[in-house]
Amino acid sequence: MFIFQFEKILSIKSKLLDDKMIKISMLEDKIKSLKREKYELNMENRLRREKIFRILNSENPDRNMIVFLGELAQKIDENIEKIQEEIEFLSREKIKLIEEAKSLLKEKKRLERLKDRRFEEYRIELTRSETRFLDEITSTKVASRYLNGS
Repeated sequence: MFIFQFEKILSIKSKLLDDKMIKISMLEDKIKSLKREKYELNMENRLRREKIFRILNSENPDRNMIVFLGELAQKIDENIEKIQEEIEFLSREKIKLIEEAKSLLKEKKRLERLKDRRFEEYRIELTRSETRFLDEITSTKVASRYLNGS
């Protein structure tokens, strides 16, 4: 029976690779979510600035409303910057995980090739031993016939 001596290592590498892929997927989802949030905040701020522009061009501009909307737009711009920083951080983390996953994949493939080679060697040796066994049986039968005078 064929037993690969590095089977546990191979299964650990496979599990680690699966975990990395799950983490990468989760990061991609988080990045998409943050990009969507950033887009929505940018759209809100664009509308807010258009409203400020309309108020400024009106006959009787409300100074308090302009100040309020301006401060709100500024706070949202700060939030957008924080979201962008988080997107960049998560993107760097994703790149690290991808590199780690590539490395694990290479190691896993190496182990799989080694397993295949060892199995092939095992199969060849098994075939040789079966052939030797059959040769011995045949030789014994032939020798037995000659000794019995048949």
